[in-house]
Amino acid sequence: MKQGLRTYRRLLGYAWRYWRVVVLSLLAMVVTASLEPVLPALLKRLIDDGLIARDAAAAWQLPLLLMLAFVGKGLADYGASVSSAWVAHRAVTDLRQQVFRHQNALPLEFHQAQPHGRMLSRVLNDVPLVGQSLSTAWIIVVRDSLIVVGLTAYLLWSAWQLALLIFAIAPLVAWAVRSASRKLRGSNKRMQALVGDLAGRLESALNGIKEVKVFGAQRYEAERFDAAAEQLRRATMKSVRVQALNVPLVQVMAAAAVSAVIYAATALSSRDALTPGEFVGFVTAMSLLFEPIRRLTNVNAVIQSGLAAAEGIFALLDTEPERVGHGQPLTAEVAATQPVVFDRVTFSYRGQPRPALADFSLELAPGRTVALVGASGSGKSTVAHLLARFYDPDAGQIRWGGRPAAEIELASWREQLAWVGQQVVLFDGTIASNIAYGRTDATPAQCEAAARAAQAWEFIVRLPGGLDAPVGHNGVNLSGGQRQRIAIARAFLKNAPLLILDEATSALDSESERLVQQALQTLMRQRTTLVIAHRLSTIEQADLIVVMDQGRIVEQGTHAELIARGGAYSRLHQAQFRDVAAA
Repeated sequence: MKQGLRTYRRLLGYAWRYWRVVVLSLLAMVVTASLEPVLPALLKRLIDDGLIARDAAAAWQLPLLLMLAFVGKGLADYGASVSSAWVAHRAVTDLRQQVFRHQNALPLEFHQAQPHGRMLSRVLNDVPLVGQSLSTAWIIVVRDSLIVVGLTAYLLWSAWQLALLIFAIAPLVAWAVRSASRKLRGSNKRMQALVGDLAGRLESALNGIKEVKVFGAQRYEAERFDAAAEQLRRATMKSVRVQALNVPLVQVMAAAAVSAVIYAATALSSRDALTPGEFVGFVTAMSLLFEPIRRLTNVNAVIQSGLAAAEGIFALLDTEPERVGHGQPLTAEVAATQPVVFDRVTFSYRGQPRPALADFSLELAPGRTVALVGASGSGKSTVAHLLARFYDPDAGQIRWGGRPAAEIELASWREQLAWVGQQVVLFDGTIASNIAYGRTDATPAQCEAAARAAQAWEFIVRLPGGLDAPVGHNGVNLSGGQRQRIAIARAFLKNAPLLILDEATSALDSESERLVQQALQTLMRQRTTLVIAHRLSTIEQADLIVVMDQGRIVEQGTHAELIARGGAYSRLHQAQFRDVAAA
């Protein structure tokens, strides 16, 4: 209960940023609630004064007042609904934007540990649930609570003896609502987790649709999706059953109170302790209580769903992001003229039995090319990930210009490096927007120059629209070699002093590899370059070749030196030569 109140208070903080509109909404709700008891009060006077006492003035005054009360209540209701919805949608937009920014600021390790479907579900599904608890639920809770208070005050004023009978049932109603709240919160948390799982399976199947079709896995994927959908259905029905039982239970309790009130009112009226108008007014006010109480009972499910979603969102927002602005900035001049040093670095991925790197030491000299080779799992990509500071070493240091990485501002560190990987990621948009990704100030002329340097201009000019041609979802409109050259053009435009090439040509055909290799040779000039190589023929001109095995350096030197030595590199080179000759 306390956790729910803390969560809701934190949620209301997003709405309170627009406190002027919130105050306007509250005033409108107060007007609505204050006009609600006017109806039974006017009916009492209409019967006692207009019908029984035959007061001529009351015969026309009371219907007019009744009409004015309904008009005022309608206008106040409209103002409350519109202003509350405005605040709720602004708060939801703020929250959705904050969640998106925070997810992007979280460490890579967090993204790899979280299912993508769950992260998508937070933005697309959980935030709207929170919005409902800030709009529909907010209006119902505040307005209807005020209406219940106003009508209750009228009941006490008109016939306090009868009102006590209604209050006797209140503790039982409160117990029923609280019990349902606990069960609904748990059910909604389970449902949101299952929605995330369902979204993840859908995303996986759609992204791998080619593999699904080629391997005939439609039935397998359908069965997996059906199982997830069935789990979600069962969890949803559990929530529905709790909610469906809660509403009639409260209504039965209320009906019991009403029956007792009618019996007692009849007895009081027979003894002339209650006038006909007071009796009609009391019963009318009591009947008017049913609808707000019913709405308050039903809204509990919306609130619990929103609170369950909010708890997950706030848990994400409370996760520590990368400290992008912490430390001293790294200037381009220092980055271009000073070495990057790995000093006895050890690193392990979470949950792995052995270190990915162990006591690893290496210097990347300014303007020189260092190539990492070795079998899969030898630690090559881990070196690149640590260099990009996706992770921090468990032991040892990485220094740039003599300063430890922990003392250098992360944002400025990453400004000084560019990355071209085997799996190129292109974003929905045009070729120009992908070349200029992260550089909103880039001109078309600069994009064209980068494309020419990357050997990409020759195919760009043939596309309808040229630089403005759409790349499609993740570059589906382009070939593998074309996507790779767009990524290289992106690196050209960034013009960073340190370049990371992560097996940038391993998945290309011979012609595409030749063009990409030419572009890379141009890009690598006068830059410090770390190359992770699969094809050894592409790194024969490297200034230093480092052979890795199980996270350690086993051999290093130039191509000629390592071949002459006849060690691990020479064996790898001979094995690849034999494979090529056999092919």
